Amino acid sequence: LAVNDPMRLRPTGSAAAAMLVMLKLAASAGSGEPFETPRVSLSNIQVQESKGLETAFLVLLRVTNPNDGQLDIKGLDCDLEINGKPFAYGISNTQVTVPAFGSETIPVTVYSSVLDIVKGLFGLQQREELSYRVKGKVRMAGGGLMPSTLPFNSQGTVSIKELASGRRGPS
Repeated sequence: LAVNDPMRLRPTGSAAAAMLVMLKLAASAGSGEPFETPRVSLSNIQVQESKGLETAFLVLLRVTNPNDGQLDIKGLDCDLEINGKPFAYGISNTQVTVPAFGSETIPVTVYSSVLDIVKGLFGLQQREELSYRVKGKVRMAGGGLMPSTLPFNSQGTVSIKELASGRRGPS
């Protein structure tokens, strides 16, 4: 190739992509703020449908964004444990935009077998509280420098008396 050959000045596809990534890194480095994973917690759970050997629950998960930019979520998956035992699992394709320093709830239908329900609620009469753990991945829309999946893991307790009376949800 000659020095003034226009073919020599064209970057290849991978070189152009690398240049774009470096420009984005330089732009985000200027903010000085590290990205924080959103907090996901159990907001509510209710029986949706029960038939045969399976029960469907509607779980509301609260996603809290501690960052100064919005989060564009295209879905999430989760596993729910009750009293340390696997209880239910589910996935949602609900698209939600969580504003900077804000929160939104995402409905997720989770499914549980009769066996998992019995294991999770075994010994309930001797307990005053149920412990729960919800873990999974938030699926992000877009791309760029934002990770495409963000793991979460949250746990807490709920009073059986207050839950039965409908006065209070998980803490």
